[in-house]
Amino acid sequence: MSKRGVKAKASSDLVASNCPEKETMCDAEDALSTLRDDVIVDKVTSNISKYMDIKISEVIKPINELTEKFDNLIERMETVEQRVSDLEDVTATNEPRIAALETQLKKAMERLESFENQSRRQNVRIVGLKEGAEGRAPVDFLKKWIPEVLGLQQGAITVDRAHRTGPPMRLTGTEGPRAVLVRLHYYTDTQRILQAARAKGTVNTEAGKVSFYQDFSAEVARKRKESANARKALREAGIKYSFLYPAIIKIFNPDGTSISLATTQDVKDYVSKLPRPK
Repeated sequence: MSKRGVKAKASSDLVASNCPEKETMCDAEDALSTLRDDVIVDKVTSNISKYMDIKISEVIKPINELTEKFDNLIERMETVEQRVSDLEDVTATNEPRIAALETQLKKAMERLESFENQSRRQNVRIVGLKEGAEGRAPVDFLKKWIPEVLGLQQGAITVDRAHRTGPPMRLTGTEGPRAVLVRLHYYTDTQRILQAARAKGTVNTEAGKVSFYQDFSAEVARKRKESANARKALREAGIKYSFLYPAIIKIFNPDGTSISLATTQDVKDYVSKLPRPK
């Protein structure tokens, strides 16, 4: 064999002997690449999982807090509903008792009102008397002044005490003199004074017009004041009536019959039916 042939054969044998090593290296590189990809995927997946866990925990935490709050709210609402139910049961049970107590209280207040007005039966309220006219001895002044101004001819009157009502004018800033409250010793003197004042009509003095009224409690005075316009309309219509205690208007009809109006609404209804003056 020639020298050139020997070299060619050797080169061919060398290539043949190197091919298995190349395939092994290729397989190793593929395996390494696959392993590297798996590691990267696992790492990325792990990071994503951790990130998702963090974000989900951030979302779940307030949701859990809200859930707990809602549970507490529901529990409190149930407690409130139970209390309301209990109160309704108690109210339903107590309603008859409350109604009975209200009735008793109303009767007691009416009796108290009656007692107060009975205690005032011997009082006379004078309106329009000049401030300070009574001087420092109002009892002595009124014992002489009342019979003189009303023309009482049946003897002297006995005054227990007398005073102005309300604070002084300089403190209230109101105009006109304060009313004078006179406490008489005898109820008959009270009647004489009121009857004389009604009979005289207008009582004029040097200081102006003076009026005499029976003294009533604040509630009765309010009720009587409410019918003032109605009584004025009755007088203008020429209708005879009497004003009874506490605030009852008794109307005398031309045929001899009478009608009593006890409430303000009754009086208003009656006055609304009166013929209007032309």
